Amino acid sequence: MEKVVALLAFLPLIFVAACGRGPTPPPVGEPSGPSEGAEVMIEGFAFQPATTTVAPGTTITWINQDSVAHTVAIGGTESPRLNKGDSWSYTFDTAGTFDYICGLHPSMKGQIVVQ
Repeated sequence: MEKVVALLAFLPLIFVAACGRGPTPPPVGEPSGPSEGAEVMIEGFAFQPATTTVAPGTTITWINQDSVAHTVAIGGTESPRLNKGDSWSYTFDTAGTFDYICGLHPSMKGQIVVQ
């Protein structure tokens, strides 16, 4: 009976050794997954904030809070028309400075800095 009790006491250790202890955390200083997103509000015919600084891999979401439609034109890409309450997202994978405008109101300008 003592041998059975001793064996039962070691079963959890044997199980952990056989199955592993779960996922290994990433080394310190390395990202553990995709970067969190950031938001840019469209209100008062302006992008708020006008300049957003993020890490590579970050997704920016623009949210229109104006009562008129806007778009986000960045490089060769343009969002669909965003009515009040609509949003559009774009992921910035490479470092650099990216200027953008509203395609419907070109005086509205913003900038994304990826570093």
